[in-house]
Amino acid sequence: MRILFTTVEDEKLEVVKKIIEKLEQFTDTKIMYDERTKTFNILPKGQNQYEALKAVSVIRAIGLGFDEQSAFRLLSDEYILDVIDLKTLIGSNPDAIRRVKGRIIGEGGKAKRIIQEYTGVDISIYGHYIGIIGPYDQVQIARKAIELLIDGKEHSSVYKFLDKAEKDLIIYKTSKLGRKGINEIKSNR
Repeated sequence: MRILFTTVEDEKLEVVKKIIEKLEQFTDTKIMYDERTKTFNILPKGQNQYEALKAVSVIRAIGLGFDEQSAFRLLSDEYILDVIDLKTLIGSNPDAIRRVKGRIIGEGGKAKRIIQEYTGVDISIYGHYIGIIGPYDQVQIARKAIELLIDGKEHSSVYKFLDKAEKDLIIYKTSKLGRKGINEIKSNR
């Protein structure tokens, strides 16, 4: 059995420590905090390593600034956490990072809110990280919208992309359900 570990920023340690007991119950894991290395060590109680991976995702999400409710959505198989590290994309210049974060947030939080509303994801902007929690398809759309903003695209272009992506996703899901229904009809003949 393999022990997994993860860390969070010092200012998030207490928040994570408060949810450990609840997280252990939901994931059938044992979570221990190592004061010396400042790491959370996650050990699956059974043979299910996947539950330990879910616990790591929840801890990482809280470390990225998500609230407990958003982070605990990662316990569902439907949800994933995607993280964009601005330092790897644009370098470590604090002014450049601040400018890009401002573009992603938008005036009065408008851009971030629109991305969240179109895709149904939760977005957290913390330090030089952008965290996204949601269903896989929606996370991919939100990530692409954020990458367009990072690349300097106009907000209006990004909103048009979101509108088209939403329509395409609806068409795809409808056609996928349609094919499934047709196949079921054929198999019942």
